[in-house]
Amino acid sequence: MNKQFIQMKTKLLTLLGAALIIAACNNKPKEQNEGKGDLTKSVSAPDHTGGSEQSAEAGVENAPIINFKEDTYNFSKIKQGEKVAHVFEFTNTGKSPLIISDVQAGCGCTTPKFSKKPIQPGGAGSIEVGYNSSGQRGSQHKIITVYSNAEPKQMMLHLKGEVQE
Repeated sequence: MNKQFIQMKTKLLTLLGAALIIAACNNKPKEQNEGKGDLTKSVSAPDHTGGSEQSAEAGVENAPIINFKEDTYNFSKIKQGEKVAHVFEFTNTGKSPLIISDVQAGCGCTTPKFSKKPIQPGGAGSIEVGYNSSGQRGSQHKIITVYSNAEPKQMMLHLKGEVQE
């Protein structure tokens, strides 16, 4: 009887675990569940200027568009320990203010700096990326992810090159 109780308890815990996994998989963010075909939903992002969250009724045709002059910088060959910096320049070619909410690098050796102020339509901005090759060697490909209220909401910038000893 003890063996049957343990088997039943094991089955019950397995079923409970499976139910939790299924529930977690079905718990998609609101954006993914609602308005799938609706391209005229509100665009919203924090403005990082000390104000409140900025929101605009903007369809895709009125959305900000971030247009980088280049999305990849090849720093070629450098010696281990050297530092490299590059400025990725962009313009807002859309019809509403562009707000960069965050810029994240894939590792601690890459540090981005960016403007936190909204970029008006026709305006320009930049993201400066520094790379420290200390402790690195060989072929390098560093990815910097830019989060904004433009479409698409995420863009990737790339630093490439080779670190020699």
